[in-house]
Order: sequence, then C-alpha cells, then structure tokens
Amino acid sequence: MSLDQEGLLMFFKPYQLDALKALWAKGDGMTTREVWYALGRNEAFSRASIINFLESAYENGFLDKTEITGKGGHRGAFTAKYDEAGTKAYLKRVFMERLKEL
Repeated sequence: MSLDQEGLLMFFKPYQLDALKALWAKGDGMTTREVWYALGRNEAFSRASIINFLESAYENGFLDKTEITGKGGHRGAFTAKYDEAGTKAYLKRVFMERLKEL
C-alpha cells in the first residue's frame, strides 16, 4: 500500500491498474498475453510482471481464473470478479477486516 497515492493507485502500480482496466473493459476472460498486448507490450514492465500480478490478484480474491486449452497447452483466462466500484468496495472490506486483526 502506498499512502502517497490516491484511489486504487494506493493499492496498485500504474501498469497493474491498467491491467485491471483492460479486464473491466473486456468483460470476459483474457490471457496474460492478451492483457500484455492490451497494455501495448510496454517496455516499462515485462510480461512476467503481468503474469505475477494476475496470479496474485487471483490468489487475493478479486479475479477469477479458468483454465483454457489451446496451442501450446493449458493457460489461465482471467476475469474481474468486480467492476471498478466493486473492486474498491472489496479492498475496503478486506482492509478493514485486516486492520481489526491488529
């Protein structure tokens, strides 16, 4: 968490927020490659960064992941569980629950 930022940038790096925006806009599942391409394959972050972020977001409960098959084997297709407002609400709820544990 970055307290010098506002909104969702408190929780996400700019490229991570852009990845979420791409998922919100698409609506259905996107592979890590599709997300990376949607962000313009920017040199400021690697595809591995996208992979790690999407997997982490899935493990933290605000993305869904389904296994798909295709040329080259199995891969995940990620979808957002929540829209932007829902993501904010989810983060607020989880953050408050964790604060109560302190």
